[in-house]
Parts: sequence; structure tokens; C-alpha cells
Amino acid sequence: MAAASSTLVFYVNQNKIVEPNPDPEETLISYLRRKLLLTGTKLACGEGGCGACTVMLSRYLRPVTSGCQPRIENLAINACLAPLCSVHGAAVTTIEGIGGGGGGSGKAAHPIQERLAVCHGSQCGFCTPGMVMTAYALLRNHPQPTERQIDDSLQGNLCRCTGYRPILQGLRTFASGCCGQGRNCCRQGRPAATDSVNEEDGLSTQLTDTASFLPYDPSQEPIFPSELQLEADKFDSESLIFQSAFATWHRPTSLEELLKLKQDHPDAKIINGNTEVGVEVKSKKSTHGCLIYASHVDELRKFDVDETGIDIGAAVTLTELADRFKELITDDKLAEHKKRGLRAYVEMLHWFSGQQIRNVAAIGGNIMTASPISDLNPLLMSSGAVLTFASLKGGIRQVAIDANFFVGYRCTSARPDEALLSIRLPFCGRREFQFGFKQARRREDDIAIVNAGMLVRFSDGDFDLVESATVCFGGVAPVTRVATGAAEALIGRRWSEGRRLVEAVAARLDAEFPLEANTPGGQAQYRKSLCTSFFIRFLHRVGAELAAAEGSHGKVGEVDDGSGAERLPLRPSWGSLLFERTPPGQLEKDPVGRPVPHASGTGQASGSAQFLDDLPPSLGEVFVYPVFSRHAAARLVSIDASAALALDPGVLGVLDRRDVPGNNEYGIDLSDDRIFADAEVRFHGETVAAVVATDRELARRASHLVRVEYADIRKPIVTISDAIREGSYFPEKLCRWLRRGGDVDSALAERAAHVVEGEVCIGGQEHFYMEPQSCLVVPRDGGEFEVLSSTQNLSSTQSIVAGALGLPRNRVVARIKRIGGGFGGKEYRSIGTAAVAAVAAYRFGRPARCVLDRADDMMTTGTRHPAMIRYKAGVNKEGLVVGLKADCYLNAGYSADISCSVCEYIILRMANCYNLGAVDIRCRLCRTNTPSNTAFRGFGAPQAMIGIETIMSRLASASGLTDRAIRELNFFRNGDVSIYGHAYEDVTLQRCWEECLALADYEARKAEVDRFNSSQSYRKRGLHITPLCYGIGFGRSFLQQAGALVNVYLDGSVLITHGGVEMGQGLHTKLLQVAARVLDLPIERLYISETATDKVPNTVSSAASMTTDLNAPAVMSACQQIRDRLLPYMHSEPKAGWDSWVNAAYMDGVSLSAAGFYHGAGIHMDAATMQGRPYNYYTFGAACSEVEIDLLTGDHVTRRSDIVMDLGASLNPAVDIGQIEGAFVQGMGLYTLEEQRFSPAGELLTKGPGAYKIPGFGDIPEEFNVQLLRGSLCKFPRAVYSSKGVGEPPICLAASVFMAIRDAVAAARRQHQGEDSDAGGSGFRFDAPATSERIRLGCADDIAVRHAKCSVLPENAVPWELKLGH
Repeated sequence: MAAASSTLVFYVNQNKIVEPNPDPEETLISYLRRKLLLTGTKLACGEGGCGACTVMLSRYLRPVTSGCQPRIENLAINACLAPLCSVHGAAVTTIEGIGGGGGGSGKAAHPIQERLAVCHGSQCGFCTPGMVMTAYALLRNHPQPTERQIDDSLQGNLCRCTGYRPILQGLRTFASGCCGQGRNCCRQGRPAATDSVNEEDGLSTQLTDTASFLPYDPSQEPIFPSELQLEADKFDSESLIFQSAFATWHRPTSLEELLKLKQDHPDAKIINGNTEVGVEVKSKKSTHGCLIYASHVDELRKFDVDETGIDIGAAVTLTELADRFKELITDDKLAEHKKRGLRAYVEMLHWFSGQQIRNVAAIGGNIMTASPISDLNPLLMSSGAVLTFASLKGGIRQVAIDANFFVGYRCTSARPDEALLSIRLPFCGRREFQFGFKQARRREDDIAIVNAGMLVRFSDGDFDLVESATVCFGGVAPVTRVATGAAEALIGRRWSEGRRLVEAVAARLDAEFPLEANTPGGQAQYRKSLCTSFFIRFLHRVGAELAAAEGSHGKVGEVDDGSGAERLPLRPSWGSLLFERTPPGQLEKDPVGRPVPHASGTGQASGSAQFLDDLPPSLGEVFVYPVFSRHAAARLVSIDASAALALDPGVLGVLDRRDVPGNNEYGIDLSDDRIFADAEVRFHGETVAAVVATDRELARRASHLVRVEYADIRKPIVTISDAIREGSYFPEKLCRWLRRGGDVDSALAERAAHVVEGEVCIGGQEHFYMEPQSCLVVPRDGGEFEVLSSTQNLSSTQSIVAGALGLPRNRVVARIKRIGGGFGGKEYRSIGTAAVAAVAAYRFGRPARCVLDRADDMMTTGTRHPAMIRYKAGVNKEGLVVGLKADCYLNAGYSADISCSVCEYIILRMANCYNLGAVDIRCRLCRTNTPSNTAFRGFGAPQAMIGIETIMSRLASASGLTDRAIRELNFFRNGDVSIYGHAYEDVTLQRCWEECLALADYEARKAEVDRFNSSQSYRKRGLHITPLCYGIGFGRSFLQQAGALVNVYLDGSVLITHGGVEMGQGLHTKLLQVAARVLDLPIERLYISETATDKVPNTVSSAASMTTDLNAPAVMSACQQIRDRLLPYMHSEPKAGWDSWVNAAYMDGVSLSAAGFYHGAGIHMDAATMQGRPYNYYTFGAACSEVEIDLLTGDHVTRRSDIVMDLGASLNPAVDIGQIEGAFVQGMGLYTLEEQRFSPAGELLTKGPGAYKIPGFGDIPEEFNVQLLRGSLCKFPRAVYSSKGVGEPPICLAASVFMAIRDAVAAARRQHQGEDSDAGGSGFRFDAPATSERIRLGCADDIAVRHAKCSVLPENAVPWELKLGH
């Protein structure tokens, strides 16, 4: 055996890289960014859950199975999980390697980059390089992919900004024969909602002219490096060993070498894709001293088919497995019954994680990690699969993957010195039928809550009589379990018994899986219900197969309408857009009102647009990483940093509260936030100290070694109910109470014909901006500090950092070019990160950088406020609301932050667009031991929306009116007075409502939904239309101000600086448009570089849909000043042109720099009475959504959403529609999917994309239509060219999806209970988010009711998890 090499050789973007003895623990993304400075590849989550880090890995594959040919494979992979050591002999392509387009590389943009940018598929841009590289890998394998291939390839990518439609539009232009319009494309012949539009009416349905794109030419792509192909045998046969102080990496290339390593290192981890170990190392802060990379052992790569089954090597990836199974399924030579099980595996693999994970994860790893929620293990167990193990001492051993294989949580019966070689998968027999099932929180790229594999064998000659069965479940025990009792209950029974068969199996499942409310993992009632539901689906699917089989009847019992057999389909999303074109007389160079692409779109798509952590390291830079509290409520006794300081000379120090030279406390309404915890810790994750080191990984590692001693550890207050019970509130001065229109109790008692009362709750929502909290602080000459922070609020950052350092603000400059999403989460919660970095820079006199890991970011920075709303409301006989009394409780977390303002706005927005009669609305702030909750897009409105819309629907049911009728009856009109005492003006609500009804074909589809529900047993639909009134304004006059600085240079170019932060909302783009109009210049002559407090001081936060409204007038003012100064030259030399006028003015000593300022007066609000004028104007809209729910699993799909919004005269229809779509999808996440869960000890359990699910490509409406209200002008005198703000309002319209789900659940309850459970105003409680669990249990069928006892906590037991909002 030749000596192992310790040199890593690979290629990056056609350049050869030779790295001696690389660090076994370093990831590919770390090396790309740290060593090669290829920062286009983004680190967003670190666990392979978002796709931002996607790169393409190319290898030359030698065949190991007879009949196969050598080939080059191109795979999209997650660079954040891929070990650097795993790319030996491979070629890596990053975003920088495929094209330029704005990065100064001189290369033209790749067609993917161009199309994503031009189709408006990039907003904040942080996810865009990952999207591009995912699509690039697909095109390298399939130059003309199908629409389905495009959609499937994106399963592993997330975007928080766009709502996904423009990304799909851009990428679908590559589909074979496709014009990029989805189902409305030239090939589909499907009518769109806007087919009747006549462009001569001044309307348009296209934001982008896709016909202008040049055809994609795959022959122009870079070729695979010849060295790697010519010397493939050498690279593949070379054993490798790499070592560091903490770990050793082995790559054996023969079975003998592998087994020898396992004998010498029995505790070593064998890895292939590192998709499990990599996440484990990240999330559990664990290390593995010895890693064995076994992908180059030929015996582990085989795929051999014979008459009875398949031998699959343990290192065969899941992508290869699915591809080979698909080949067999289409092979006419293979008997049809043998394909049954293969189809089950292919279906399950489709839902297994994302494409990037499947490309590298191996079947052997999935088995040997022994996860109780492995998607494949239940299927393998039901198949009767046999595993082949090998060891030097024991030789070959075959083990059935059965009830005895998994011996404990993540433990198998494999011996320590054994390696898994292969899996023998038998084909289904002629009389056998097999299916797999899975239910997760999100349909795509998610781990299972419960999964199952089931196989039934019928008697020879009687395809109704069960001979034997295997029923296996994951997610109901610490191991994958064989439900032997359930299988025995089937033997000798007839499949056509249907419901009686279900009862027999359900009784056995109850006994076999005795889950209780405090069972690890939680969701006991739901998980038990799923077990029975999966069997019902199995019963129906087998019945459908039997119906197609010769000589069998396929009956499955009394109810067989076909709806129980299949899960809800996943269809490609499509839709239509409609907006007004610019008027005929508008000059071509005037960009206002045109769909101008995002100013940084091309740079973002090329990876050249820099975010904070993309900045190269400064000389002497240190990295700072916080030490977080591991208790939620305790006294802080001591901090022992000795182990951290002893780790490495590169650990320079550990900071705590004693190192802050100025103020350790800061805040808005109360100074109750701390840079470092002081006498006590108040939530799990509070910053106690910070490690300063020369290297970021070293700082992270050392932070785990700091020992913190605590005393008086108390039971934390976590939920709203906890706070109410304990009387834990913030001071009354931070709470708000609005009373108007007389005594509510009297109004309800005397005038209400129907009264409803109840409670509705909504959980929090993680911002999940793609760019984590990041800051770089650089000491400058003269005691100055430069703070580069990923923040929406530069002036507050400047202020608090200056206070922390004991400096006046003129010594601190805060600046940023762009941030990778914010949504309110970087308005105030980013300041703590900046302050920690500033203290480090101050103490060590060196630049200090701090970038939080995703899990730590989520653990510490807070969310949207969970809310509980207790209400009582009534209507008179005509259906008019006579009064509303509501008590709102917000979970504010441990500190006040901006919660007082959220408290105020939830009250102001509670009326939405209704006249409510007498109102009495109070909001209190609950103080809990959780992260401080903060600003989030909508700022209290989404919580208020779920409250008022639930109330209106309950009032409709109580009064016998339709949902539509009761809303229309109570709409306010022009001149009506709001609950805060201001008369409504310029109300376009009715127009939006009527256009939405027409666009959605509401009445016809409502009738169709009713017909569908009456004919389907296991599926129900809901259709709901929701109106919106959203006030635009900060609510305080002093916040209505902005500044700008415009400089004109002698070449005629214009540089603009203003006080707003670009975070993907298209702010810079819009301001360039308005400046171009004022200056009468082509937009290409103008540029916006960054936002900085030394250019424009005293800025307000970029928030509240006000940033354009405030900064555009300031920019326009400065531009007008410049233009006024140039007017004499224009008049004297009208044909000279801009450049000549500029130079002439300069020669005359005329200033070519101007400062603009804007202050919007007129806003006022009395906090004591909650009366005044909090808004400049109102944005109106309406949305109609149709959903379909699966009664067996609680799964749902949004079949269609139609939106009409009044945005006045849109400054940029592409930006505005992008904001509508992105906000709506984000709202869908809030209302239907995203759920925070805490432990009773106060620790956040939903950290990272593996546990916390935001909407993906597969979650958006199947049909998504957006129209901007025609002929609308904002009449607010200071509106920017009659436009309106857009960033926040559309998120509230996603309540239409929630309410449609509620309607569908109500239909299910009527079916199961024989009556409308909402009749008479009694109602049923349905809280948000409408997760699959809440939908399934809300249907209240006999299965859910049967397991209701599982939701009752045993006496003195501690719950497994707590859901906020309750």
C-alpha cells in the first residue's frame, strides 16, 4: 500500500490549487472566502438549508458498474457543508467563474445572471449567487431543461425577498420552447387573468421583454480541466491523510484500507457528503477527531441489478439512486410489479432535503446515522432490505434492517470496527404493494415529523385477502419502529373491509406508540393522528392499484371518492401582472414609472456586489465572537476565561461588562438593553462575554470554552400565558389604551343582535434576513472609529457605539453600502453586535469584525411579537358592527426595545377598513425571559389583521351573513372618522375590492368550492377575500425627515448620497429614477454609492414603508438646487449639453454640490388618548385566496391568490410588484408555516433553516395574479410623483390565505360533526400559524378526537416545547 498523500489538489474556476495539509475541519466555503477571496459565494446558514452557498462541483467519474461509461458529472453542492478535503481531484466553479457583469472582471454576464437581473429576480441579492449556481449546474447537465426540472432543482434554495415568481420567470426562459410565462406561456394555451387587457388602454402585463434575450449557447461554457480527466486514475487511487491539532482526515481508496482504518479508529466517523456530521458539528458545537471519507472505495459505489433485486453501494448518492431507479422504472424489460417499490423510493427521494444535499448524501450515511426520522429507513425496513457489513476481524456479515437493527437513539447493531458496504433491496413481488409517506412542516426540503413505509402481500389468487404486511414508522419513537401489531391486524383480513380495517389497525397503533404530551419532539396528538392517517392513505393507494390490476375489484370501504389516495399535488406556479404604462408623452430617458431593473441587480447576480463580510480583512484585524448565556433567568456569578485563553496564542482576550469604557446600557423607551450582561442574565442567549482572536474559527471555538458560573437559576417566563399568570408586564407608560364612540359594554348589551367573544393567538416570526448580523469596526486616527454595520439604522448605531466608547458622535462614522435583507430585524437588534465589535476595536486598537452564525443570530435577536387577542364584538340586525372590546397582549421579550410603538400600532390598525362603532382596545406588553422582540415588516398590523378578520368572520357566521356581505356592510367611506379620530381621505377601498372580486371570479369560484367540498371526503377547499387599509407614516413628526447630498463632477457624472439604507427594497433604484427626472439626465449618469453618517447626519431608520417617501424629496430638493444653479447656462447655451453647462458653472465658481432636506409636517398622535393623525395617507388593497387542505395530514396548497393594490402612480412597477409578491409570501409564512418553539427552560429550539421553515419555491400560490389599481394618484400633497409606499402593506393581505384555510377547516368540521361548528357565534378556535398540525387537528374528525388525550399534560410533567403566542 502506497504512502498516503498529504497534498490537496483541485481546481477553482479553471485555476489549479495545491494546498499542503489542509485543515480537516475547514469547509469549502471558508477556504473560498478566506484564502481565495472569492466572496461571491455567501454564507447564510452554515447547515445546507438555504442554498446561498451553492457552487458547482465537477468530477470525472470512472465506472464501477458493468455497462456504464466514464462521464463528467456536474453537481450543485452546499459549500458550507462540503469539507475542503473532499474536493481532491475535482473542479469547483463559483459565481465568479461563470461571468462578470459589473464586478470589474471584464467578463460579460452569463445568461443566467443577465436574466435573473433583468427579470427582477434579485432584491437584497444575498441569495442570488446561490440561485445562479444552482441553475448553472442544471444547465450544464440539461441545456434545455423542462419546467419541472427547473422547479425541482431549486428545492434547496431560499429567498426571503422576492416571493420567488421573478426568479422562476427568469430561469424558465431556459426551458425547452418556453417564453418564460409559466402556464400562461406560448406552449400552454391557458387563459390568464389579464388576457382581456388591451395594451392600447395604457396597460401592460410584462415587466420584462424576454424576447430580447440571446439564446443560451452551452458550447461557450468552460471545459473540464484536462489534467483532472487525463490523470483521473491517479487522483482517484491516491490515498489521502490530512491532520490538524484537532482532527485527522483519511481518504482510503480500497476496501482493505477502509477496514484497517475502522479497526484502528473504531470511533471514527465515515462520511460521504458531510450533510449529517457537518450540521452536527455546527449545531452541537461537537468535534470528531477522526474522519474517514469513503466515497472512493469502489465496493461502496456499485449498483448491480439482478432478477430478484438490487445491490446498492453504501456510497451511492441519493441523486444517483433516484436517477437509477427512474431508469429502471422506464425499462420495458423490467416486470411492472418490480417497479412498485422503486416508485415509492423515487417519490420519497423527491421530498428528501434539497438537490444540493441529495447530490452528495449517500444512502449508507442515511442508514447509519440512525435518525428516527430518516425518510428512507421505514421504506428499507418494509422492503426487507439486507445490509452487508465488513470488518478485518469479522469478515463479511449480513444484517436485516428490521426491528432489531436500530438499538437506541441514533444507535445501530453495527460493530465499531465494521463498515457498511452495500444494501440489498429486493423487488416487490407480483402480489406485493409498497408505498412511503412523509409529513413535514414544509412540503419541500424539510425533515419529517412522521414518515412511514408500508408493504402488503396478498394471497395468491385472491388480491383482496392479506397474506402478510410490514408497517414501519419514523418519528414516533427514538428509533424507526416496526409496527408489528398493526401488521398482524391485517393478516387474514380483506382489503375491501375499508373502515373496519382502519379501526383494527388504529387500535394496534395506539397501543404500540403510547405518545404523551411531554414526549420528546412534542406534537404527540398530531403524530399519533398521522400514523392512522398514513394507513388510510396506504389503504386507498393500494386500492387504486388493485383497481387497475387484472381480476381485482379494489374496493376500500364505504367512502371511496378517490381523494384519500394521493397527497396534494405540487404544480408549477404561474400567474399574471397588470400595471399602467407611462403616459404617451413621457420622454424615453425619463425613467419614472418604468420597470427599471434593480440598480445593483447585475452585480448581485454576478457575485460582485459586496456585503459587509465580503470586505477583505484589514491589516491586524481581529475577530470577535460572543459568549452566550445558557440560562434564561439567573444571577451571573463569575466568568472563567482561562481555558479559552490557553487554547491558542491567537486568542487575544475575553471581554465582558468591565471592558466597556462608556455606557453598557442602552435602549429606546427604557435603557434596559445591555452590551454585556451585568448582574443577571435575562434570556437564554444573552451576551455575557466576547472572545477576541486572530481568526474567526478560533474565536468561535474559544467562545465555547469560556465557563460562566450562575446562581439563583429560576424558572423562566416564556409565554404570554406565563406572563399573565405571573403579572409580568412592562410599565404602564409603555402600554396603550384606545376608547372611542361611547361605552362598549352598553353598546353590545343594548344594540347588538349577535355577539361573539373569544381569543385568537398568533406566534412570532423570525426575520430570517439572508445576511446574518455583521459588523466591522475600524479605529482611525485621532480617536475616531468607523463602524460598518449591516443595519437599517445607521444613526442609532452611531449613537449607541459612541455612548459605549464614551465618545461624542462626531468621532464615530457609521456607513453601509447595502444589507442582505432586514425586515425590521436590523433596525435595533443589530446594534448589540456593533457595540461588542466596537468595544473590541477600542480595547485592542485593531479592526474588529463580528459575524453571527445563523443559529446564534436567531437565538439572540428577537422576532415579530407573538400576540394574544381576547375580544368581544357584536352586530345589529342589519349586520353593522356596534362595538368591539379587545385586550391585546404582546410578548415583548426581556427588554422594551421598540415594543411600545408596536403596541401602539396594533391598536391603530385593529379596525383595518371597518367602522366598528364603540371601541375599547387595550394593549399590554408582557415581559418574558425570551429574546427582545422587535420591529418587523408590518409593525403590529399582521397581528391586528388576524384578530379583526377572525372577528368579522365569526360575526358573519353568527348573523347568517356571508363573509363578503358583512365586510362590505362595514367598510368605511370618505369622510368617515377612524378609531383614532381622523377622517379618512382619498378612499379607494371599494375600487380595489371590486376589481379583486372580478379578477378572482369570486362568486363562480365560491360556488365551485362548495361543490368540491360536498363531493370530497379527504380534501376541502376554502376561498376568502380580505380587504386592507394600511396607513403610511411614522406616527411622530420628528421622524418625518431626511437629508441628501448630491455632487456633480466635472465629467458630468452625479453622485448621490441620502439617509436611507438599501436592503433589497429598490430604494436606490427609485431615488435614481426621481433624480434622473429632476436633472433631466439618463439614469446611467447617476450613481449612489453608500449611506454614511458623515455624508448625511441624523438619519431616521429605514422602515415603515416610508424610506422612499422621505429620502426622495430630499434627493429631489438637492437635485433641483443643482438644476436651478445651472439654469442660466442652459438658457444661454441651450444646445451645449449637460457636461458643458457643468464645466461652465465650475469656471464661474458655482457650487456643484447641494444638500437637500425634507420634513413632512402634519403627523401627530396623543399617546394618552390614542387620538390624532398618525399617517400621511393610506394604501388600500384586497386579496382573494383559494386553498385546498388534506384532511389526513393537514397539508395545504394555495391554489390561487389574486391581489389588487392601490399604490398611486407607481414609481417603478417592477420594484412595487416585487414588494407585493415578496411581502405576500412572507405573510404566508407568518400565517401558515413559520412557528417558533421554545423549551420550558427558555431555549429557542427552532434555530436555523433545519428547524425553522420559511416558504420555499413550492409554497407560493399555484396561480399568483397581481394588479396595480388603475387610474390612481396619491393625493397627499408631498407624495413623490403621486406614488405610495408599498413595503409593508401586502404582508397583511396574506391573511386571505389563513382565512381560506380556516374556511376549509370549517367545511371539514361540518362534515365530521354534521353541523356548522361556527353557527350561532359559538365558533371554533383557530390560531396562527395554520401549520399542518393545526389544520389536521382542527378538522376534529374521529381520529384527531381519539388522540386528544395526547395533548393533555400529565400531572407535574414538564412539556417538551412551548409555542409562543399562547
